[in-house]
Amino acid sequence: MGVPAVRVRLDESAASGLAHIVQQYLEQDLADVDRKRRLAARLRGRVAMTASDHDVTVTLAFDGAEIVIFDGPRPPLDASIAGPHAALVRLLQGEAHPLVEHLRGRLRVRAKLRHLLLPLRLHHLVRLAPGDAHGR
Repeated sequence: MGVPAVRVRLDESAASGLAHIVQQYLEQDLADVDRKRRLAARLRGRVAMTASDHDVTVTLAFDGAEIVIFDGPRPPLDASIAGPHAALVRLLQGEAHPLVEHLRGRLRVRAKLRHLLLPLRLHHLVRLAPGDAHGR
């Protein structure tokens, strides 16, 4: 028996291209992989993702049952990931590790002490597994 789906949805006011890209990648990641749905069901908190070269931010709110994507920062934020649009897309595609990219200076990753592992858990959700065709 499969793991129940975690709904991914855009907030009704979310209209940015980044919000739609994030939704698309997360929906694809959760569509057919029970392991990823289990991970998503355990995530709690809010992560802001900022494409610094396009001056656009989205917030991902995880509550276990669904992931809601908002335009702009939506406090209270537990973590943030900022960098060029291309670096964020690589992260969402599962091709980049947020902490490695932070150390290389390509992304700026911050988290509250209580949610220190949230960016890493997001990475585990989207990363490519061996044999995945780009995680899809």
